[in-house]
Amino acid sequence: MKKLTKRQFAAIGAVAVLLIGGVSFALVKHNETGGVKTNTSSLKSSSKKEMTSKTSEIKESQKSSSSQSSSSSQEETTQSQLSVDTKNLTENQFEQWVAITQSNQMQDTHPLRITVSKSDNNLYQAKIDYTATRIDSVNSYKVNSSGELEAIDFEHYPGMKVVSQSFPEIKQNQLTTNQINMWVVAVQDVLFEQKGLKPGIDVVYDLETVTDGSIANVKAFKIDYTPSANGGADNANKTLINEFRINSDGNLEIKEVNCETGYRIISKVYMDTSMVQ
Repeated sequence: MKKLTKRQFAAIGAVAVLLIGGVSFALVKHNETGGVKTNTSSLKSSSKKEMTSKTSEIKESQKSSSSQSSSSSQEETTQSQLSVDTKNLTENQFEQWVAITQSNQMQDTHPLRITVSKSDNNLYQAKIDYTATRIDSVNSYKVNSSGELEAIDFEHYPGMKVVSQSFPEIKQNQLTTNQINMWVVAVQDVLFEQKGLKPGIDVVYDLETVTDGSIANVKAFKIDYTPSANGGADNANKTLINEFRINSDGNLEIKEVNCETGYRIISKVYMDTSMVQ
């Protein structure tokens, strides 16, 4: 084997230095790149966790707000019901309570009249009868000394039984047909009385009610009975006397030719007749 010259040793040394330097550079570059990737992944993970945390906080806040809103709504409803002292009712409140309770028990939609008076104990009582016939009362109600509503116990007639212990919630734009009819009857009776007619004695009448969403249209027909030629049931001749409607705001209106809109509000509070004229 030939001995290497000094020049050849120098060349080999230079190549070795270059190779070692290249490997070192590659290792450094690899480590730097790996570090960047690790840092980027770490940032993404951290950002994702923060977004998830914030989203959770928002959802919890919305849930809490919704819960508070629902709770507030329920409190308002409860306060509305509790604000009525059933031991110290006004006549209008008593009539409302009777109307809602009776309507919930009805199997038909024949209009009913509520006649309110006071007992010897100065407590409100009411008699229920039909507007289209002259027959005995359908039911009777009274408030007892405990502030509970009682009605006839037909299984132990003429005894009374408690049928409601709390004043009902009333939504005037969500009334049933029977509840609407009782309101219209209360107003129509006053209109007859203003003409000197006694409802149920001097005049009988019927209602036709059609509901469409929050709007309800009611027609009142005066009934004149004439004897049947063959001796059967009397003939009922109906004459339209008034038209009413419940508007979208839950107010009772009466149709008037001289009114610009065709209707005017005649009652704003369920079963109240103080605006009737």
